[in-house]
Amino acid sequence: MSAVIVTYNRRDRLAETVAAVARDAYATEIVVVVDGSYDGSYELLSELAAADPRIRPVWQDNAGDAAARQAGVEHATGEVVLILDDDVLAGPGLAEKHARVHAGTPSAVVLGYMPVRRSPARRPGGFASHLYADEYEAQCRRYEADRSTILRSLWTGNVSLRRSDALRIGFRTDGRRLGYHSDQAFGLRCLRAGLVGVFDRTLRAEHLHERDLDAFVRQSRLRGQDRRALEELFGDLISPGELDDPLSPAVRAAVALAAARGMRRMTVPALLWSVRNAGRARLWRLESASARCLRQIELHRGYREYRAEPPEARPAGVAEYASTGYR
Repeated sequence: MSAVIVTYNRRDRLAETVAAVARDAYATEIVVVVDGSYDGSYELLSELAAADPRIRPVWQDNAGDAAARQAGVEHATGEVVLILDDDVLAGPGLAEKHARVHAGTPSAVVLGYMPVRRSPARRPGGFASHLYADEYEAQCRRYEADRSTILRSLWTGNVSLRRSDALRIGFRTDGRRLGYHSDQAFGLRCLRAGLVGVFDRTLRAEHLHERDLDAFVRQSRLRGQDRRALEELFGDLISPGELDDPLSPAVRAAVALAAARGMRRMTVPALLWSVRNAGRARLWRLESASARCLRQIELHRGYREYRAEPPEARPAGVAEYASTGYR
């Protein structure tokens, strides 16, 4: 089995991430694609490769996570590819466990479990990881309750499939570079191609999730843009509004009002202030509630901005990744 890791500006964690995979002898090669980051990642990988020939560094000019996954799969040689994010630590025997699932399930996209590593005590500014952790666990429960949601709402980071299927379907989305939801777009293309989703909690890895406030706001806006793009690209598989967070009609109306151009100039600074100061005061519920409202406003903003642009004007350039790396 080939392990494929895509990385962007995470040199400080790269050795730990690669070492976790390398402890599994079933990973016969570890292809690590550096997506145009000049933080010393490629040089570090070259040093690691000198000690372990299974490690294969690959450089590409910055082109986004989807293009990096595509390059990694193209360079891989194993029958099955295990695709990991650069902030995900593989658990013991992860590659072997993924391979066993594929042995009994043809045409499968196998999704492993990757709970967020939580600090023992919450810290100011840590709201993004707490929100992400809770939402990820809720998504896992949906996977278990309804298998059809696995490919419709795919969260990559710990996922495997046969290399031939990955190459046939491809990770790029009609020439577009999605800023956040490229994993969901890939899942929807797998669904169209007739693959089946499998979620297995025993295929465990650990997600070292970190986002500061600026990255949280930026990614919320990108999520809104991508949600509109997915509705446009996969209207036969998803419906408008299906990707929205569950909100009551009253809250949805309030968020839409707050996200209006004139109102946003007042509400966004107020919510930014609230998130920062609630965290400093250790008012965790207020910090989280303010962050959720802020996220919804930015989702609406991104959704409207995408919809307002004619298709030929929509950027196909490099995605606005968080300073700490990919999603």
